[in-house]
Parts: sequence; C-alpha cells; structure tokens
Amino acid sequence: MTKLDRIALSCALVLACACNKPAAETKETPAAKAPLRVGYVLHVLNDFTESIKRGAVDAGLALDVQVDVQGPAGSSAQDAIGIFEGMVQRRLDALVVVPSPGDVWVSPIRRAMKAGLPVLTANVTSAQSESPTWFGQDEYQSGVVVAESLLKALGERAKNPGRVVAGICAPGLSVLTRRYDGLVKGLAGSELKVTEPRDVTVPNTTNYAAWESLIGANPDAVAFVGLCSMDVPNLAKLKGRSKGSWLVLGYDLNQQSLDALKQSTAEVLVGQHPYLQGYLPVRALVEHLKNKQPLPKGWVDVGTEVITRENVEQVYARETERELGRKRYAELMQASFVSLASLAKPLPAEK
Repeated sequence: MTKLDRIALSCALVLACACNKPAAETKETPAAKAPLRVGYVLHVLNDFTESIKRGAVDAGLALDVQVDVQGPAGSSAQDAIGIFEGMVQRRLDALVVVPSPGDVWVSPIRRAMKAGLPVLTANVTSAQSESPTWFGQDEYQSGVVVAESLLKALGERAKNPGRVVAGICAPGLSVLTRRYDGLVKGLAGSELKVTEPRDVTVPNTTNYAAWESLIGANPDAVAFVGLCSMDVPNLAKLKGRSKGSWLVLGYDLNQQSLDALKQSTAEVLVGQHPYLQGYLPVRALVEHLKNKQPLPKGWVDVGTEVITRENVEQVYARETERELGRKRYAELMQASFVSLASLAKPLPAEK
C-alpha cells in the first residue's frame, strides 16, 4: 500500500467514525428559550405610578422575565389604549393594565384576551372586561378609614359642627367616587359635613390652583381631604404658606406627602401598596405561564395602610430607598402573599 493509499484510508476511517457517532453526540445544543415578555400599561406617569413601575420591574428581575412598563405622560385613556394595543400587536406573552376608566377599557381588554393574551388589571377595576384578576385595595373602606382617622385627629373638635372639603381629581372615576362615598359614610352621625367632591384636576399646576381657590372659599373648614396622590403635597404647601389651622388628609405615600407628615403640614395618609400592584400581577402571570398554575380568580386585596406622624418613620425609608423598599416588600410578600390563588375573592361590592 502506497503512502497516498494509507492517507486516503485513514481519512475514510475518520469520516466513518464521525458518521457512526450516536445521535446524542452529534446533535447540536438547542438555543436557549427566549424569556417571557410581560407588558404593563399605566394610566399616567407620575410619582404614584412610579411605585407601580418599580414593583413590576423588580418582579421581572426576580423572576427572570422581560417587563415593559409604559404609560402616557398625561392622563389620557386613548393614549394608554394605544400603548396597550401596540403591545398586543407585538405579541407579548401577557399584559397588565391600570384600566382608567374601567368602562372605556372593556373592549380593548376583551380583544386582547380573545387573541390569546392573558390580561390582568390593577388599581382601577374593569369588571365587565372579564379580566380574571384585579389587584388593589377596598376603595370604599379606605374612605371610611380616612373619616375615622379625621375624627381621631380632631379629637374634641369633632364634637362641634364643621365643614370638610373634599377634592376629586377625576370626577366620575369609580375608584375615587367610592373613596368619597366611604368618607361620607364614615362621618355620618358626626357633626362634620362633607362638601360635594370638588374637581381639582390632575395636572399639578391646576391642582394647586384649584385647592388654593377652595381654601379661599372655605375659610371656616376644619379639614381638606384629597382623593388623589397629587393633592396632599399641594395642600401641605398651601397650609404652610397660609399658616392655616385646618387639617390635611389624603392618599398615597409619595415622598412629598410623607415629608408633609414629618413637617406637620399633613395629618393622615392612606396608602394602597402600589409596589404590590406592580409586582403581584407580573408574578401571577409568570406562575401561570411558566409553572402552569391557574390565575387567581377575582380580587387580590393588597391592603390599606394608615400613616400618621406617629408611624411615618417606619415606612419612610421603605418608600424612599430603593434597595430597602425591595427588601421590605419581599418580606411582606413572603409573610402575606405566598399563594395568590388562595387570597383571591369576589370584587368589592358597590356601596
């Protein structure tokens, strides 16, 4: 056998061995599966919804999914629906939305679900949309809590007749009207009378001007109650500048409102855990899509907090320091939100 023959034979043997390797040895490693993509549509971008966004983003990091949080700069339902429908067209795996107002969102949510996308809601209800799960607080009861807190804060002054001025940033929005109804119910039987909810608008500048006008028109009021997140910071500024003796009460734990509590220009804040409203819907979708767990059916109550000067320091760092907030909410979820399906209950009834 010549040298060339030996080389040819050797090459043939190598090729034969390669061809006869077991399939497991020659099969290429499959490409890694793409991570789940969850879209989250907010009703507006502001300090309050930034907390929702923070929770949703943290859920994505913890659960190894891509979370895309978007919302309109102004409080425009049509702009938010446009963002939502864009996510549907991109074929994300699942969606969460703050459907404000709920009736406007019925058709967009139904269309997305009909296209095969699971859609959960948070903060604002849209029961007719047939989305299986809503994450939020009992809005009516939160209004009752504000009323009870006001009576406690006034003490003996609550035994005298007095006027309470209520402001609503989006008249007709169901979650806000339920808060107002709860406030009225909670003060029923007392000497305090609540005004009809005055439109104080959403934009910060017009909100400030509206409250300034209401304060001027109601010099004898014992308290001003804002039903939206931007109200307390503006009321606190106005109280500080006017040296008013009236009390300020309202919603949400943004840093400006917490600062107002610490500086005694606000009396009571009611928090609704927006971080959990961001985190928990994303978690429910991931558990459903990755682990085949059924989605919770109904309402997952994130709870209501009452914050006064006595306990403001306990929550201040949680709400203003990102890493500490992530840790504290992880502890809360481990203690109180282990099984979302077991926590789900019927939506809060209209009162």
